Amino acid sequence: MTTQQLNEFFQLAMALSPENLHMDGEATIRQANQRRKVLMNQWRKLEKSVGRKVTETEILIEFS
Repeated sequence: MTTQQLNEFFQLAMALSPENLHMDGEATIRQANQRRKVLMNQWRKLEKSVGRKVTETEILIEFS
């Protein structure tokens, strides 16, 4: 996995956190679910470019 791909996964992982999905309580459940769907589609597309499944835990460990 390249550094760029790793950074993209990290940005997606941060965007998928509950606080960000729900915009600190300002988004409706429907909006949060739609946002999650879009982000997960981006995650799967990035996984295809890497050639394997990537877990959020794996990404967070890389940045700790």
